[in-house]
Amino acid sequence: MESEKLRIGEKRQFCSFYVADHLFGVDILDVKEIKDEVSLTIVYHAPREVRGFVNIRGHVYLVLDLRLILGFDSREVDDISRVVLFKQKVGESFGVLVDRIGDMVEVDESQIEARRPDENTSPSGMEQRKSDLSMGICKLKNELLIILDAAKFLDTL
Repeated sequence: MESEKLRIGEKRQFCSFYVADHLFGVDILDVKEIKDEVSLTIVYHAPREVRGFVNIRGHVYLVLDLRLILGFDSREVDDISRVVLFKQKVGESFGVLVDRIGDMVEVDESQIEARRPDENTSPSGMEQRKSDLSMGICKLKNELLIILDAAKFLDTL
């Protein structure tokens, strides 16, 4: 109870993005940068979720297809596709491909509802992987923000 009191009024910021028309977010402190130039080098014989490599100012990053990780169908890269690159503390030189970038979202810690596993079903396979990525949900004015744990993205491979 006491730790809950400390959280009231504490603000958290999330980098938000859309994947298959769903709003997702990751802690803004985990994000290194967002790239609009998405020219990927294909990696043959890699898992389906690996979209390729991208070279940013001489540094090579592995790019994962977040659509596939979350269980949606892959799609072609277009003008609004973006790559969200993460800091070293999250994982070794990687980023995720998203459909389009959203805004920076700031919410009060008390607005975030913790993810609760469904007690009636035990997920398996892809459903388990997707549920493991979710840290919580936040009801915004017009949308639902699903908060993801970026540090777990590489674990899905």
